[in-house]
Amino acid sequence: MAGRLLEQRDGLAPDEDADYWFEEIEAVLPHCRTLLQMVSLHRNLDAAVRALAKQEQQTARPAVLTGEARLALTVAADFLKAAKAAPITT
Repeated sequence: MAGRLLEQRDGLAPDEDADYWFEEIEAVLPHCRTLLQMVSLHRNLDAAVRALAKQEQQTARPAVLTGEARLALTVAADFLKAAKAAPITT
């Protein structure tokens, strides 16, 4: 799901803050094998989604440019909500 959001990056209009978090996701995702890396990916994804939402609120302009990007962002946001409701425990 994080990969799909990255694939739709051209359909997003991120500000510097959101772009930073996308770069972090891009760096972690290919090597995401350990629990620590998964936690890092989850935090980066959460920060990117929050940054895009904040950007939309502050600018009153959409942070997404395409329907595919909107779907990928919605799926990511829904995943994060579900993860907060039922956190992973070890």
